[in-house]
Amino acid sequence: MVFTEDFTLSTLICDEDDRLTLWGLARLFQDVAGDHSDKHGVGFEGLKPVHKAWVLTHVYYNVLRFPSAGEKLTLKTWPKPDNGLIAPRDYQLVDAEGNVCASSASNWVILDMDKRRVCRLYDIIKEFEMETMNATKYENLSKITMPDSLELLKKIDVPYSSLDHTRHVNNAEYLKWICDAIPSICKPRSTGRPEIREFEINYIKETKYGDPEVKLLSKSIDDSNIYFQLTNSTGVAVNAKVVIG
Repeated sequence: MVFTEDFTLSTLICDEDDRLTLWGLARLFQDVAGDHSDKHGVGFEGLKPVHKAWVLTHVYYNVLRFPSAGEKLTLKTWPKPDNGLIAPRDYQLVDAEGNVCASSASNWVILDMDKRRVCRLYDIIKEFEMETMNATKYENLSKITMPDSLELLKKIDVPYSSLDHTRHVNNAEYLKWICDAIPSICKPRSTGRPEIREFEINYIKETKYGDPEVKLLSKSIDDSNIYFQLTNSTGVAVNAKVVIG
């Protein structure tokens, strides 16, 4: 079943030109997934008593247009058939004329918060009506192949505000850190800004508040393709690929 929500775009997740940011898009998709799960009793509050939580492991974004603040928009999301451990979910952001502004494919798992281990889905998501249609070019997401010899961009002091209810850095915060770094390593476009058209990220290990070894690395393959990696004291936290259009 396709779950939908209508809303008006707020300036709170927009940039200096009042256009939706990529990290804002990530927040929107994350929230609508949560609302859909809440409707079936398996959202944050539904899983909290059994010490479990949804965790995003992989997501791909395809952006055709970043809407402006004040626009009337619709979020659409639907779960796809799972393999017992990974729960795929797709999304679309649609404008008032019915045009798709952005789409996304994602993989989620359920984490045991006490053991910090992935759980079997079993009957947790049995109430969802699965859809087989794909919002993006991907039917299934596969691991990002990273280039060699990434260069250190900067160290990051993890702010407390970056944490979510799982007690680790929220998935959208990584996008914010990466997007903030893009203008410093990307050649200016005619618009005066790098336009992100595709963004893919693997979440590998959690990053916690107070970790002194959080570093952001990158490598530009050409003017359009940039790879990023974020590491912490436990190893590689995320791998990401950005396509500039």
